[in-house]
Amino acid sequence: MRPLHASWLAVTPEPWKNGGGVTRTLSVDAAQQPPRWRVSVADIDRDGPYSRYPGYDRVSVVLSGGDVELVEDVADAERITLAPGVATAFAGDAAFKSHLLNGPVRVLNLFVLRGAAAASVVCVGGGKAAVEAGGLTQDGVATHTLRIIVAAQAGRLIHAAEAGVVLAAGDYIVGPSCGIDARQAFAPAQPTARNGVAAAVLDVRVPAPAAV
Repeated sequence: MRPLHASWLAVTPEPWKNGGGVTRTLSVDAAQQPPRWRVSVADIDRDGPYSRYPGYDRVSVVLSGGDVELVEDVADAERITLAPGVATAFAGDAAFKSHLLNGPVRVLNLFVLRGAAAASVVCVGGGKAAVEAGGLTQDGVATHTLRIIVAAQAGRLIHAAEAGVVLAAGDYIVGPSCGIDARQAFAPAQPTARNGVAAAVLDVRVPAPAAV
């Protein structure tokens, strides 16, 4: 598979139905319907409902802006805080309302279909602990891993087949993971600001195609 190198700024934005923001889809599973995974970047301008995705697990990373509080629209509501530079996992089944605590934000979103895909997300320059989402129904099945690196600031790829490739802020690259540690996949050109993130590294595992 030849890696895809593009900029999310060149992706056509899709307006939300409630007018509260826009979404740019960076990459989506084209092999199955419903898709087993999807990666997008959302610009959120105001408080409002967060779309439900029943059956999916989500991981969100605030790339720019402040905290976002998600409050479930039920009694004894669950509250989740999305913080800059931190990958946060939560179920897509719940009906959340979002509250922007410090103005507009840009958020990276990963969706994985429970039982059909598994994923991990690492924030380079931010909270570096890997966050897991989804899961495969069958243990021991051969898998294929796709790696998506989304750059919030300029830097270059390291320890990979594409080592030395420069990513500008807003660039992303999609390709095989090559088994390289996600924490060592990207080197920012400048030190990352406090409470910021240089890049998010997403590894998505799905069952390998059957041999024919």
